[in-house]
Amino acid sequence: MIPLLFACYQKKPEITLTAVPPTPLLQALERQRHAFVGLKAVASATLIKNGRRRTLDDVGVVVDDQRRFRIEAYGPLGQSIMAVVWDGQDILLRLPEKNTVEHTGPAGLEQLMGQGLEPSELCAILSGNIPDSGMAASPVLLCGETGDCILKLNSGSVLRTFRVSYPLDKTAGEPRIRSYELSRSGSVLFKARFDHVEEISHYPLPTEITIESPGKNLQLILNYRESNVNAPIDDEAFSLTDDAEDTNRQ
Repeated sequence: MIPLLFACYQKKPEITLTAVPPTPLLQALERQRHAFVGLKAVASATLIKNGRRRTLDDVGVVVDDQRRFRIEAYGPLGQSIMAVVWDGQDILLRLPEKNTVEHTGPAGLEQLMGQGLEPSELCAILSGNIPDSGMAASPVLLCGETGDCILKLNSGSVLRTFRVSYPLDKTAGEPRIRSYELSRSGSVLFKARFDHVEEISHYPLPTEITIESPGKNLQLILNYRESNVNAPIDDEAFSLTDDAEDTNRQ
């Protein structure tokens, strides 16, 4: 009996990772990135900050490639209660109980989500994609026999680490990004995890996205329940007015 119990508590053998040429994977991820043009989705959002949890049942998410985004939460009567917009140049915020729009610049996103999360990077995360800014870095790819890989993109003090499922049989499908971590000078700025991937308009969209900011002690979980990939998006989706009754759900 004792040997059996001992066997149950033995650690699982570690997966051996071997360095492999990163170019084929980077090319596949680049194809996947270009296959995404935009997203319009309805989601629920759970925000956990300092151990306190808040759930918003009705959240609109609009993403224009890695150029612009809009995230807006609605109340039970369809009224807008909070909105965050990046119009490609500025971060626009309309916070709860305020009717005015704040033009904050990039600092507005750090105010909400913590240091290091750039607006274009958030666009990439909302679509389960690799960011443009990471593609110029020096790549290192380590893979196991089962196709579980770690891709490291190093650029100076900034390190982006992706966990990727990369089929050994390339006819078996395209790679899938499972998680993403960004660190600077060895300090983790944020993490993202992508779950429950669905093929929508020939694009692999994760329908559950978790973003963690250790510096803010914050976790945001988005669950897409209605998603439209690569549909036309009107420019008005990326404007924000002082009117709290603006309930535009582009």
